[in-house]
Amino acid sequence: MGPGFYERNYDGSLRTEFLTLPLWGVGSTAPYGHDGRSINLMEVILRHGGEAREAHDQFARLSSHNQMALIEFLNSLVIFPPDDTASNLDPGNRSAMNFPQFGHGSIKLTVLFNDLTDIE
Repeated sequence: MGPGFYERNYDGSLRTEFLTLPLWGVGSTAPYGHDGRSINLMEVILRHGGEAREAHDQFARLSSHNQMALIEFLNSLVIFPPDDTASNLDPGNRSAMNFPQFGHGSIKLTVLFNDLTDIE
């Protein structure tokens, strides 16, 4: 991925290869890069070099409008939409009998499986 990602190991050797993870959910996984040094997607894309140099260069050649359109698309790749994140889960009733084993809250998983355009 180029020298922008190289890391020095404890033994003094240089690590130069890293596995790039799939982009599923990339819109909600900041900071970016294996080392977390990139605060946003634009920064991590422009840090790439090495085998990714051509992709870096193609992105850099895009107009700012097209760069932002690509970043907007990448930011839309989230696993859960904002209304179904851990910050607002149903916490359940703490005073209910047998809490937390029973009645401990829930996550709305239907958002992952329902197709709103498919009339059932």
